[in-house]
Amino acid sequence: MRRLVLLGSLVLTGLPGRPADAAAAPSNRLILDRVVAVVGDQIILESELWRQTQRHPLLQEAMSQLPANASADLVEQKRRDVEAQVLDELIDLELLRAEGRRFEIRVTEQDVDQALPNVAAQYGLTVAELRQQVEASDEYASWAEYRDDLRDQILQYRVAQMLATWSVSEAQVREHYRKMTRDESAKVRVMQWMFTAKSSASEDRDRAFAQAQAVARRLRNGEDAATVAESIGYEAELERTIGRGDIAPTLEASIFAGKPGEVIGPTASGQGYVVFAIVEHLESAALGYEEAKERIREQLEAQAFYKAELELRRQLRAKAHIDIRL
Repeated sequence: MRRLVLLGSLVLTGLPGRPADAAAAPSNRLILDRVVAVVGDQIILESELWRQTQRHPLLQEAMSQLPANASADLVEQKRRDVEAQVLDELIDLELLRAEGRRFEIRVTEQDVDQALPNVAAQYGLTVAELRQQVEASDEYASWAEYRDDLRDQILQYRVAQMLATWSVSEAQVREHYRKMTRDESAKVRVMQWMFTAKSSASEDRDRAFAQAQAVARRLRNGEDAATVAESIGYEAELERTIGRGDIAPTLEASIFAGKPGEVIGPTASGQGYVVFAIVEHLESAALGYEEAKERIREQLEAQAFYKAELELRRQLRAKAHIDIRL
């Protein structure tokens, strides 16, 4: 466990970036550090919080959004806002470390060595070049500290991977594909005739069916669609483009399987009957399902894992003793 260090008769400047007088204690004792949170039987020190905050992307983002003439008070307030978020992350890390110890989930030096090439590759670097940049920067005190940070990241992932619960079904993958390609998927251009019964009475429905059947017969005999429409006084818009999900699944299957010139119907639709004449199939700009499904599954699994990890952290916090002293 990290401990609170109190030393006397030493002249120090306090924590990095902190005013010297802010660290001074009564008498001849100087507080070198202080506890900002207790998580179970572990403590988080102010020095660690300060280091993590200074190199956190949230701080860089917050500072970049400040006006050029921002006051020192505003800068400090922004830093403290970020510091509170970073402390939350450190608390979660301690909770996940505890679960790692409990379930004997470990990250070895070899694990870190194996991860480094992938990390370096993300920045277009070799491991040696990554090390040079880390050691030349002010973000980490040493290469060893960078490796420790990477070890914590690997541990957090492994603990969540082993203890969080998530899954992605084939149905979820298919539904996501359908939504994703709805505007890009293959479509069918058709001529559509809709004959609606005046009432639910059987004679009115029979009359509507007879009209639909007559039109379907004329179209199958090769008559021009516009000519048929004009001869029966059909004034509704004839041409329509149908995409996946636009109509009932059984009818959709028939239309997408139909060849140009083929007539589908009459088919019951609401309080009437519908007839379709296939004009042409419009090619899809989207990948086919078999080509896209693995990529979709990876995306959905990443989203499901993220949600499950958040839920695991919430559960760990709910049953842990946490004392924040920031």
